[in-house]
Amino acid sequence: MLKQYKIKNYRFQLIAYVVILSIIGILAIGSAKESVQDKQIMGLIAGLVIMVVVSLIDYSLILKFRRIWYLLTVILLGLVLVPGVGKEVNSATRWIEIGGFQFQPSELCKIMLIVFFAAFFMRVRE
Repeated sequence: MLKQYKIKNYRFQLIAYVVILSIIGILAIGSAKESVQDKQIMGLIAGLVIMVVVSLIDYSLILKFRRIWYLLTVILLGLVLVPGVGKEVNSATRWIEIGGFQFQPSELCKIMLIVFFAAFFMRVRE
């Protein structure tokens, strides 16, 4: 499931770029509304951990189950429309809350569409 990386082959430069850009974003948000800066920092830390874990997952495992992932994202997009499941934020029902964690299924769908169509085009090159 996880790739067998040698530490010298890992792209630390990309992580450094993400951290630098995120810090600039957090500083910009802090200059506008300082009260949300701590939440942004916690989000950065959680995002970095998730990014490293996902980067270690072998992508062929995701490609192997791409149809299931695609179907799951379509179901999540449909759940937003179900009354009581979709949460309204700023007068738009786009969010789903699971265990105190809110997310937009459309964000997951964007990633899965890229994976699905990349695998599709690799299979039917002609």
